[in-house]
Amino acid sequence: MDLPKIEQLVDLVARSAIAELDLTQDGTRIRILKRTSAGAPPVPAHPTSGGSAQAPTPNHQESPPRDATASAIADIVVPAPMHGVFYRAAAPDEPPLVEVGARIEAGQKICIIEAMKTFIDIAAEAPGVVLEILAENGDEIEAGQALFRIGPAGSS
Repeated sequence: MDLPKIEQLVDLVARSAIAELDLTQDGTRIRILKRTSAGAPPVPAHPTSGGSAQAPTPNHQESPPRDATASAIADIVVPAPMHGVFYRAAAPDEPPLVEVGARIEAGQKICIIEAMKTFIDIAAEAPGVVLEILAENGDEIEAGQALFRIGPAGSS
């Protein structure tokens, strides 16, 4: 696994409700833990490669992008609960359930995932404003994949 892929995984965990990610690929194991206490820095990833002492140092961190720290604390990332096909609308001829900039309420349907010919409604867990839609209509998505970024109810 390369460093950019590890950084993507750390970013996914930081932006989602995932508390822990444990992944093994080609003899390399990566475990990422997220601290739950407010204001605590995230726990760095600790890659290991079959007992090899040449794992990248966990102290490597790049400067966060402008406003990334505030955004990670305030924004909610809605992850896919399962593998399936992502749909923004209830039917092909209907408008999307939500658009970027839309104010949403807790419990409001924001997308649909089709899994094994079953359509599952995905609802917002908290009120807020849709800041970003991270999947395209008709995309095959994986469990845990970030689908939406929602800002707090007071943001615009």
